[in-house]
Amino acid sequence: MSSKQKVLILLPVFDLGGAEKQGLYIAKSLQDSGMYEVEVWALDQGSGNLCELLDTANLKYSNLKIPFNSFYNRKKRIGVYLKFRKSLKKARINSIIPFTYHCNVMSASTYKFAGVSKCLWFQIAMEFHITMSTFEKLALKFKPTYASNSRAAGNFIAERHGQNEDEVAFIPNPFEKIEIKTERADWRSKLGIAEDEIMLLIAANFFPEKDHETLIKGFQIALKHNPKLKLVLAGSQNNKDRVNLVKSICYDLGLDKNQVNFIGASDDVSGLINASDICLLTSVSEGSPNALIEYMGYGKPIIASSIPSIVELLQPSYPFLFEPRNSEDLALKIFQLTEILNSKACQELVEINENRVLTEYTIESNFNAFHQILSA
Repeated sequence: MSSKQKVLILLPVFDLGGAEKQGLYIAKSLQDSGMYEVEVWALDQGSGNLCELLDTANLKYSNLKIPFNSFYNRKKRIGVYLKFRKSLKKARINSIIPFTYHCNVMSASTYKFAGVSKCLWFQIAMEFHITMSTFEKLALKFKPTYASNSRAAGNFIAERHGQNEDEVAFIPNPFEKIEIKTERADWRSKLGIAEDEIMLLIAANFFPEKDHETLIKGFQIALKHNPKLKLVLAGSQNNKDRVNLVKSICYDLGLDKNQVNFIGASDDVSGLINASDICLLTSVSEGSPNALIEYMGYGKPIIASSIPSIVELLQPSYPFLFEPRNSEDLALKIFQLTEILNSKACQELVEINENRVLTEYTIESNFNAFHQILSA
């Protein structure tokens, strides 16, 4: 019988979203350390795009086949929790690391009944819009171990669950430079962007909290001052209602496909970032945004909203933070950054951001933080 601690990484789906990629990194790190036996489960299949990477990493994984609508019906939810408890018990799991809200609540509500020794409540988002349910209140009574991927998210969950802020461990998101698949010139040619034009990139799925509306409105204002601006929107378009809403705003503002390009999800985000001149993040709510960490790690000038988790990464003194939901302020920051784009001052800002990520947001620091909790 193996003496290794058996750790479950619980994901919402087998997609390539931020949470899922974080889960993949820590699953690989724990397994590669030789100290842990790791399994990766997802509530449901999703796109399944993560499975190939799990296979490559030789990680054992399983689809629980739990539809998300089960969490919005009390009777179905209880049934799901009982099924999950049974699966935990059968698999002889020692510790659980859940990613996202429903995974946190379900894990913390059931782990003690399944003989699991330790369960993290890993806070990676700001769930202001979710009312605390009976199930969440039950979950916090079983005293999970609290951790978060930003101090802003840590403060949020500490206040919500009546914990001390210093009892929420900080676990930095892991960043690893990925080799680009398509060179800068080839990407820009494919996108129809000349080298003397300015490519603005946002890498974000079409969720309401990403606030693409402000992005489009701010871009349209900035375009009046600089017609050489081009906007590229990369991210899953599974939420068709959101995509259509953003496209309708483009239409209403007179923006055409030559100015705003919806390219969908990409398997070469590093190549896209390399091809861009400025990277954007217009979110109104984030835990610790992977996209921003990637922008910083690949050394790109950034314009982002001044929400707490973003300010935490870029630091309060960063000059290209704009007021959330303020399209005119966003347009002003675009204008100001394009004016100094090739300057020494801009390069110094880029280097500060890049060094911060490459030294603090590493796979090693991510592993060490999790290992410290699991081995305590």
